[in-house]
This record gives sequence, C-alpha cells and structure tokens, in this order.
Amino acid sequence: MRRFAIYYAPNESASLTRAAAAWLGRDAFTGAVLQAPETNGISREQWDAVVSDPRAYGFHATLKPPFRLADGATEQDLRARLRRFAAARRPFTTYLELGSLARFIALVLAQPCSEFAALAADCVQEFDDFRASPTAEELARRRNGRLNNAQLAYLTKWGYPYVMEEWRFHMTLTASLGQETFQAAHSYLFRLFEPLCREPLCVDSVCLFAQEAAGAPFVVRDRFAFA
Repeated sequence: MRRFAIYYAPNESASLTRAAAAWLGRDAFTGAVLQAPETNGISREQWDAVVSDPRAYGFHATLKPPFRLADGATEQDLRARLRRFAAARRPFTTYLELGSLARFIALVLAQPCSEFAALAADCVQEFDDFRASPTAEELARRRNGRLNNAQLAYLTKWGYPYVMEEWRFHMTLTASLGQETFQAAHSYLFRLFEPLCREPLCVDSVCLFAQEAAGAPFVVRDRFAFA
C-alpha cells in the first residue's frame, strides 16, 4: 500500500543533493540508479550493505514520518494542504556537519536550530488528520525496551516515537556500522561533505515523498516552496 512522508530535502540541483545521490547510488528526485562511487577502503559489497537502508528512503531529514492515508483522505488534498502550509512559512538558514547517531553516519545540525524543531513539530501536528492509524503489528514493532516514557506516549499519540522534543535532525547516510567500516566510511564522507557543510543551508521548502508499495524506494513527489 502506498505511503507518504513529509521530508526536508535540498532542491534537486543543490550540491548536497548531488553529493548524497552519488554516495547513495540513487537520485530520489528522478528515481535514477547511479553507479557505485569509488571508495577507498570499502568494497562494493560493503558499500551495498552500508547504503541499502538510506538509499531506499532517499536523502532527507524526517519532518513527518511515513504514513498511509486515512480513510477519505486523498493525495490531492494532502498536496493542497502542503501548499498552504509552505506558503505561510519563511525560509531560514542553518549549518550542518558530519556526525553519527548510534553508529549511523549522518549529517546533523552544527548547532541547535529552533526553526527546524518548530517546522518538524508543526508538520507532525498539521498533517496528522491525513495519517491512518498504525496497525497493531506496526506498533508492536516500534515498542521496545529502548523507548522512554515520552517516546512511548508519542508512539501512541502520533504513531511515531521520535517527534516533538524527541525529534533530532539527521540526514542518514549509512546503516549501523561496525568499527572498521565506520572509520572507512566516515573518512570518505568527511572528504565528500565537509566542504559543502561550510556553506549555510537555506531551508526554503518541504517535500512530499511517496512509496508506491512495501519495499519500493521513496521518491520525491513534489516540492513546496516557502513564501
């Protein structure tokens, strides 16, 4: 069944987008599969394992996590709401750096950004009437001993545990890595992204991503520019 997600992604021609597509081996805007990069210290087989998950989701930062449409909701209505939502917001800038989250390598915020946190929280709330309730199986899969009380409450209320003050900006670049592969991937990705992170990131839009069926990759359906 089709799922949608509201993500932040730089525009299609941005240097960050092009670099991430080259690393992941897939362009989320066009759906094109790209040739594997030449990475010293990482074999083709290792690279496939390293990027398989982030490649499927596309280069992005999550604002509203993937969801199925609720009964009676339509993609057309979702697009119209997104258009109004974006038109009421103003662009802002921030800086990124290469970091890690639990052995995942990702681009993270170089410093806290209240505008990004507010954008994510607003997306979770504003579009929740479009979200179908998760199945019991989906909820059970999310519930585990690693969730704190706030995350468990958010899972029940919003269908996802890492929202509101539990949200952390990240643009995932790898799967969870062992130490040796982590070091090799981090060295390559630092050389690739560090020059790009010196420039401010202008956040001037949100994107609607779609997944046509279970296991299919997410692709950019549309981009909605801020006023």
